[in-house]
Amino acid sequence: MTGALLVLVWLLVGVLARKSGRLPERSPVVATRIVIDLALPALTLVTLHQITLRSDRWLELAVAVGTPWVVFGVTWLALAFADFPREVRACLLLTAGLANTSFVGFPLVEALWGREGLARAIWVDQGQFLVLSTVGVITASAGRGDQRPGAKELARRLLVFPPFVAFVLALLLRPVTPPAALVVVLEKLSLLVVPLALFAVGWQLRFDPKGLADHARPLLVGLSLRLAVAPLVVYLLVQRVLGSTDLGGDVVVAEAAMAPMITGALLAMDHDLSPRLASAMVGLGVPASLVTVPLWAWLLR
Repeated sequence: MTGALLVLVWLLVGVLARKSGRLPERSPVVATRIVIDLALPALTLVTLHQITLRSDRWLELAVAVGTPWVVFGVTWLALAFADFPREVRACLLLTAGLANTSFVGFPLVEALWGREGLARAIWVDQGQFLVLSTVGVITASAGRGDQRPGAKELARRLLVFPPFVAFVLALLLRPVTPPAALVVVLEKLSLLVVPLALFAVGWQLRFDPKGLADHARPLLVGLSLRLAVAPLVVYLLVQRVLGSTDLGGDVVVAEAAMAPMITGALLAMDHDLSPRLASAMVGLGVPASLVTVPLWAWLLR
């Protein structure tokens, strides 16, 4: 309950900070950059170095990184049969097909499963970023009718993304014992992830009545896919087919149940793919996930 309350408090801080007008409009951008460029890499380095990777854990890692691809594929398949315009389908694919596994996912997972669960959430988030930076970018370009980016450009975006670089370094440097002072510094920096990430999310939460009214049906379809269908598919795959019922399996299901990814929504808005729908998906999806994710955690237990 303490962790869940902390999530709500920091979201509210972001909302009130925007409404107060006392902070510049770029405040969430600055907070996001600190999280992505500094705090999240620090969290990745210190957490993945501490977790024990036995031989049987490599399958768990593969499942965590692979499930975001499964969710994106299932969402694409479901939307292929929907009678929505091309730009609406692309918008839903970027929001319903991509989960907010870090900015909302990390605080919720830590609140529900602690630091050990957070380590598994980092694995899922790396898979989610790989989906966003490849097929997500291609979806945005195709939805608008632009030329699709080549493999070289996609690889460049991946290799300059700080959390991914930290993820690779954390795996490569596992045999190395870091200095105690460096570990303390990384742990302190990692504490910035939750407050700054939720502050940025809260700042961007807006209630858009016109967007809700104009896109009621695709919004219902998108939120159902994101909050109900995605975790159900992952649950059936991971816990029923693969038989993974431990902490790693629970976290993978919970991360699949997270709200729509804000970066995916911003990508849809940037390409003019039903921007009001993208905003509504995030505006309703984030508060709704604060109820549905703990519900999934309760069901898993």
